[in-house]
Amino acid sequence: MSVAYSSRSAAPAIGYRRHEPERTALYRMVESTLPEFEAALRSGDVSAPRFVEREFHDYLACGRLEHGFVRVKCDGCRHEHLVAFSCKRRGFCPSCGARRMVETSAHLVDHVFPHVPVRQWVLSFPYPLRFLFASRPEALSRCLAVVLRAIETDLIQRADLTRASGARTGAVTVVQRFGSALNLNTHLHMLILDGVYTFDQGTTRFHEIGPPPPESLERLTAQIVRRVYRCLVADGWLVEDEEQPWLDLEETDALDPLRAASIRYRVALGPNAGRRISTLVDPSLARPSTVKPFTVNQEGFSLNAAVACPAGSRDRLERLCRYVTRPAIALERLTLNRRGEVLLALKRPFRDGTTHLKFAPEDFMARLAALVPERVNLIWTL
Repeated sequence: MSVAYSSRSAAPAIGYRRHEPERTALYRMVESTLPEFEAALRSGDVSAPRFVEREFHDYLACGRLEHGFVRVKCDGCRHEHLVAFSCKRRGFCPSCGARRMVETSAHLVDHVFPHVPVRQWVLSFPYPLRFLFASRPEALSRCLAVVLRAIETDLIQRADLTRASGARTGAVTVVQRFGSALNLNTHLHMLILDGVYTFDQGTTRFHEIGPPPPESLERLTAQIVRRVYRCLVADGWLVEDEEQPWLDLEETDALDPLRAASIRYRVALGPNAGRRISTLVDPSLARPSTVKPFTVNQEGFSLNAAVACPAGSRDRLERLCRYVTRPAIALERLTLNRRGEVLLALKRPFRDGTTHLKFAPEDFMARLAALVPERVNLIWTL
């Protein structure tokens, strides 16, 4: 199918060419492995939900002219380009993810964030809650409201103000579902104004606050842990126990085994199922464990507030927005070896010197399947 139209605003950019996904290692691996992956799931009495199947098949059609395109023609020079349709999926497609990253970042910088300092707050969860939030995303929405209210209250108090005075802040939260090892890791990147606004007789004043003191960050983290558990117990997702709360999931999802394996860095399919994934290690790159600045770890929760953008650094703010909205896969870090195994180069080596992760093709497909979200909102504003 093709649609032709002409417009001066649609003149092709200099140097434009189709991105040719079929030439990438990811595309070749998915195309060749998808039938075997689906057969492996059926043999293990696990079937991928419809939205996961669509993610893979739509990805294979993304950017391919034979699956549909738009013909763009310049009214002036009559030059034409064929622009292939995209899949517009949110799981692992690098092309659609990169486009969404650029568009979202530009929108946030140009139309959402005021010209005031912005700080990134990153909150990660213990393994059981990562599994809960990935498989039951509705459980995260109320917890997110609890977390944002706790941080906003901390900002208000550090500004020597009260909620009764009308002090408020603003935030954009991105729910990121992946870690650096392409593991399923649902965590929050919250871009929050580094201060609060007050409103008095039609005038608006911003009170800049700055980085949280260590004792304030410790207290805030303990408060978030306590309130998140209380919220999940009240909503029926957790059952209280004297030693440790435990999950109460009455129904299981077809993807739950793949999600659990991805969260725990385990092989999901094949004869090595349950074992840790293979790694390539360079001992010379090993480094001792260090404590990150402006970071607190409590009961499996981790809260970090180290990164901030000054009021005048719009370029830096846009880079930060791109970081929190980036796609899961960077194609330049993905290769296939001679045996057909998938090698994923880490952006930074792990503390033990691990530089690459090695996957069998079917297990890498399981990793991708675990990352695919249902139709849920992944960006929240306050």
